[in-house]
Amino acid sequence: FGPAPKFPVVPVLQWLLEHGSRESVGLADRTLVAMANSDLRDRIEGGFFRYATRRDWSEPHYERMLYDNAQLLSAYALLAVKVPEHADLARDTAAGIVNFLVNVLRLPGGGFASAQNSESIVDGYLTEGDYYALDAEGRARQDPPALDEKVLTGWNGLAIGGLAFAGFHLGRPAWVDAARVAADSILSSQMKASGELLRVTLDGKPSAARATLEDYGMLAHGLIHLAQATGEVRRAVEARRLVEMCLVDGEFVVPGGGDPVLVAQGLALATDPTEGAYPSGQSALAAAADRLYLLTGDRRFRAASERAMEQVAPLAVKQQLAFGAALTVMGGLSMPVSQLVVVSNEPDMALAQHARGTFQQGGVVALVTSDQVSEWAVEGFELFDGRATVGGKTTAYLCTDFVCRLPTTDLNELVTSATAAAQNDATR
Repeated sequence: FGPAPKFPVVPVLQWLLEHGSRESVGLADRTLVAMANSDLRDRIEGGFFRYATRRDWSEPHYERMLYDNAQLLSAYALLAVKVPEHADLARDTAAGIVNFLVNVLRLPGGGFASAQNSESIVDGYLTEGDYYALDAEGRARQDPPALDEKVLTGWNGLAIGGLAFAGFHLGRPAWVDAARVAADSILSSQMKASGELLRVTLDGKPSAARATLEDYGMLAHGLIHLAQATGEVRRAVEARRLVEMCLVDGEFVVPGGGDPVLVAQGLALATDPTEGAYPSGQSALAAAADRLYLLTGDRRFRAASERAMEQVAPLAVKQQLAFGAALTVMGGLSMPVSQLVVVSNEPDMALAQHARGTFQQGGVVALVTSDQVSEWAVEGFELFDGRATVGGKTTAYLCTDFVCRLPTTDLNELVTSATAAAQNDATR
């Protein structure tokens, strides 16, 4: 990914992993392994620094950002699923990121600070990096670098999604619990009485800055991942409400209008497709909307996602490094719709474990209990309508665009059906 300075352009890595070809996964694998073994990763507290000043990922700039680590958590979880030979390294790296998020960035209310500063005072001197040269015992004797305690709604949405996704696929319920706590905090502290979002708060006080599309999109996408990880439909209902607030005449617009200062200066944009280190609001909302389509069958969401990506596609295909998140959404939209619902009251059963280890671009996986599946159906999520256990056993439903095969309680039968479906898709 080019010369120094080297940034972890995580949306591009996510795109390469999700694309699924041997070449794309191989490139993402080599990059993520190199990063995990480099000085960019803090071995003591976990997490990654913002960028490296040298091409080999060495000599970091020691600021640690919420958005980088939230997205890298998802990337390493997906690496563990997609590349078994590096699963142990990926799991260990993911665990370190969670440690950083929960034990360093998490604020008393349950949300996450936006960053940890690069400078610290070590033995009375202001330095950059000396704190990180210490072992755990040495760090305990020093004051840690200060936090930037602004709570940004969109970045917290990325963290909620990363914790939920990694916790679900790697079988770490405590990580999902951390996502649940953060979601409760953000929905309580970052929302107006009108239901519109706040962009940022500091010490519980809201900024005058208007929430942007990225705040709505990132939070909605994170809540959907949390709903899938917990089976709690209320998270998906809230995500749907946020997306619908932004959906006007088939396009995404900021609820309540853009920032009044920019509007007054004639500088406000209806949509801003630019991205790089994290998704644009347009890409985040398109991702959330498409995932809602996969769960609800409501084609308004799929159409809005497609329309948003049609607008950005001419730029993205020419500047791939700058549009990783958009390309990820486009890749999903181009794939056959694959859906797997597992209804289980015994989360350790083989079919439930298989669901956790399943990922397919353009698809969705949900693991719910018998009580939860009826709640999803009542709330209008078509994918769950009529699903139930068979004979009280854990039961899987494998579907293609809401057309489902006969339910099965046998893992081998499910795997055989999934393989046949994938081969059929490949010949289309």
